[in-house]
Amino acid sequence: MLWQKSVKKVKFYGREIRGVRRHYARLRRRLQERGITQVVKRIGSKERRVVNTILHQISKRIVSLSLASNSYIVLGDLTGIRRRIRINSKGKRL
Repeated sequence: MLWQKSVKKVKFYGREIRGVRRHYARLRRRLQERGITQVVKRIGSKERRVVNTILHQISKRIVSLSLASNSYIVLGDLTGIRRRIRINSKGKRL
């Protein structure tokens, strides 16, 4: 997340979430190679919880910064976002 005082913009780059997803993808791959499928399901739900927690913390920070600086939160048009972005060929992950 980046906060520029002069322009008053908050940008979120998602580096932390990409790191979490990369970690769990590697872990899932190792477990699947060993054939431990029950643990793979638990790992998936833990990954989801960790990512949701990070997203919640970021959204709380954005809202508190917005309230403190008396500014608005503007979201872009996400229609067709899946068609517009490049998808990584490794497992079709974003």
